[in-house]
Amino acid sequence: MSGLAKAAAVVLLLSVPLLVITALPRFFELAGSIPAAGSQPAAAAPAFRLVDATPTNSRARFAALEETPPPTLAPPAMTATPVATPRPTPTGERVVIGNTGGAGAVLRSEPVTGRAVASLREQLVVDVLERRSVPGNGEWVHIRTAEGVDGWVIGLVALPVSPSNH
Repeated sequence: MSGLAKAAAVVLLLSVPLLVITALPRFFELAGSIPAAGSQPAAAAPAFRLVDATPTNSRARFAALEETPPPTLAPPAMTATPVATPRPTPTGERVVIGNTGGAGAVLRSEPVTGRAVASLREQLVVDVLERRSVPGNGEWVHIRTAEGVDGWVIGLVALPVSPSNH
């Protein structure tokens, strides 16, 4: 296809919406002037009539400003108070974060895929809350720091506390 033919095709395709926009109002006028089947021609009103697009100063389409607003929803009669979930108690076991090559460990909200809660530096001593074996991902240890932040670390970084780490 030559360049001239391509340009002509593009112009033709772009003119179709313009043709629709200009011809559509005339089509609706024509459709509104045809009486409905079985109706009296003298009393028949057009099925569809375009509204005059001339702007006016009237704001009839909008509600009056003096109109009272709808009543608001009343608060629930009884508000639920959140029940505090008990925090796990330490088992008495303490571990030290290690085996990380100095990089530290990530404290997670849940084992394996939980969101990161905090970073733990190597040699940090923490309290053990529980231990859990996760199939395919080894042992995970639920711990709490001295600041009260708790979460999960992989068991490989939770080493037994030696007397020098106390």
